[in-house]
Amino acid sequence: MKNTFKLRGKILSALFLFVVTVFIGQSCNKEVSSSIPRSLLKENIPSKVVVGTSTSGISSQIIYAGQSIKAGMVSYDDVDTNGDNLDDALQVTVQTIDGWEFNDISFFVGGTLAELPTNKSGNPIPGQFPFKSGNISGASTFIFKIPFSTIGFSCPNANTSNYYVAVHAGVKKLISAGTYQTETGWGDGLRLVSRGNWAMYNQIFISCDVKNEPPVSATTETAFAFDGDQTGCFQNYASFIDNPQRWGWTNGPYTQGVYTFKIYAGAGLCDLNKGVYVGDLKLDYAGSTVKVSYSLKGVDPQTNIPYELREVHVYVGNEEFPKIANGAQAGDYTIAPGKFPYKASNLTGQSYSFTINNLSGSVYLIAHAVVYGLPE
Repeated sequence: MKNTFKLRGKILSALFLFVVTVFIGQSCNKEVSSSIPRSLLKENIPSKVVVGTSTSGISSQIIYAGQSIKAGMVSYDDVDTNGDNLDDALQVTVQTIDGWEFNDISFFVGGTLAELPTNKSGNPIPGQFPFKSGNISGASTFIFKIPFSTIGFSCPNANTSNYYVAVHAGVKKLISAGTYQTETGWGDGLRLVSRGNWAMYNQIFISCDVKNEPPVSATTETAFAFDGDQTGCFQNYASFIDNPQRWGWTNGPYTQGVYTFKIYAGAGLCDLNKGVYVGDLKLDYAGSTVKVSYSLKGVDPQTNIPYELREVHVYVGNEEFPKIANGAQAGDYTIAPGKFPYKASNLTGQSYSFTINNLSGSVYLIAHAVVYGLPE
């Protein structure tokens, strides 16, 4: 089996970790939990993000108020923030318990403790922490996200990385009508100074997950350029084309100018819901010349292989379809790519282009490709 890296951080602590992140978004919820939510008690549940030791399975930590009061919990997870199916950020969900509420939260994360803002006595200054929630009075839930790239971490090239973190929270609890108990809270960890201020810090360790999976075999798929409203599916012309069962699109007409098309593979019966976007095609029509350029892009999420061209076949002309040049069917319209006038095979890259001369008037385009990299 081939080992493939998945962009995901596994958060490990050498101590009793409380982790923190750059504030990207927030969620406030004034519901109060009377006990630690089951969703935070992940000690016995396989988790992508754990704290403690690498084998502990723990993925949550306690917030202590007034040094000894359990006022909340923090849970950790990896998230995909840009929809590319790769986890690229750490998500930290902070929740109060037993009627406690947040006033504000301040965060520090850095490569060394020397980066932590402190006074001359070594006590931290939360007001100078780089990441703050602002006033969230009454909130019982808050969510933070930090892209791995922000702290210089990426998979699969990164080794296990060590960071120092400190989390400060102002918390309160309603005692009687209009009367609150207010406390300072810190994420569980080691004290920064042995006497006086009881502020705590921790270390986190981020490493790439290695997922052992059988590789998905790659194959080729038929692909065609598509231009939305300027596109006609082959099946709409079944009465006079030579193979009405073949799917694909004719596009146009186009006057002189530059046009960009999307290329879809595997879109049987012209159904875009079945197709996979694999790149773009550009048509540049100037004077009597048209340049047609293929440009594939992206990596297939199942095969982990970049999309590549294997064959290309192009028709550009004044009618919606090319005509067969020779033989018994000479003069008949065709949608067979092998009979298109411009073609290339045995390709290996992501780009290819044709220059077509002696054109005039409005033109139509059919651009076919055989694309490699899609799953069998």
